[in-house]
Amino acid sequence: MAGPRITGGDTPDTVRQYLNEIGKHPLLTAAEERVLGKAVKDGQAAKERLDDKSSKPSAADRKSLRDAVKAGEKAKERMVNANLRLVVSIARRYDRKELHLSDLIQEGNIGLMHAVDKYDYEKGFKFSTYA
Repeated sequence: MAGPRITGGDTPDTVRQYLNEIGKHPLLTAAEERVLGKAVKDGQAAKERLDDKSSKPSAADRKSLRDAVKAGEKAKERMVNANLRLVVSIARRYDRKELHLSDLIQEGNIGLMHAVDKYDYEKGFKFSTYA
């Protein structure tokens, strides 16, 4: 979900390769962030409805809900991938005496995934400001 992983130590080649990979994902416009944010929220709501044991949606509704969940997952992946460079730029600011850059990036990517889940597109803030 969060793009390519850095494995092993922090050699310049592994970090450079990771940066090349994440650079292939285009940044999002504010309008794209809103559309994707809505799709993520809609997917979360659909998943809650599917998981609700007291709810008995029809077969057609279940298919529609599953489609919304899939669309939400794709939207989340796109938002995460488009913001991986943000994680790297923040991770580079930290003093790395105790943690490798790759460890900081990995933890930042986990935080980024949580931020996408919690992002409220309706408030009008850019995702990068929220994250």
